[in-house]
Amino acid sequence: MKRIVKEAARVSSNLWNADIKRVLGNDCRKEHTIKAKRMLLYYLYNFVEISHNQMKLHIKGLDHATSIYHCTQFNKDLEESDFIAMKFAHFMGEMKAYSIYGEEFEQKKKELEILKREIINLKK
Repeated sequence: MKRIVKEAARVSSNLWNADIKRVLGNDCRKEHTIKAKRMLLYYLYNFVEISHNQMKLHIKGLDHATSIYHCTQFNKDLEESDFIAMKFAHFMGEMKAYSIYGEEFEQKKKELEILKREIINLKK
């Protein structure tokens, strides 16, 4: 789990040109850092299924109310801003390629699907 959080924080920080230490901390109010943190929290809550109460284990000094607020704000930003939606789509693309199993997981999955189709075609 920590590997996914670390990778998601790295990708989010890179997309928003934020310092990863500040994103994982709770001591910076700069816009790009907050946007990176919101994206990270939204992803962790909605896709990794980390509860708001458990966010404090990954983001220093964060309480559940702040986590809820940031997720709600990011959801609103996604609906209102095409730019943020585009950034999040890019973020999701990078995170899809990365998984617990490593970066090559998606490639191996595609290869298995191709082999499965070939086997089905041979049986016909």
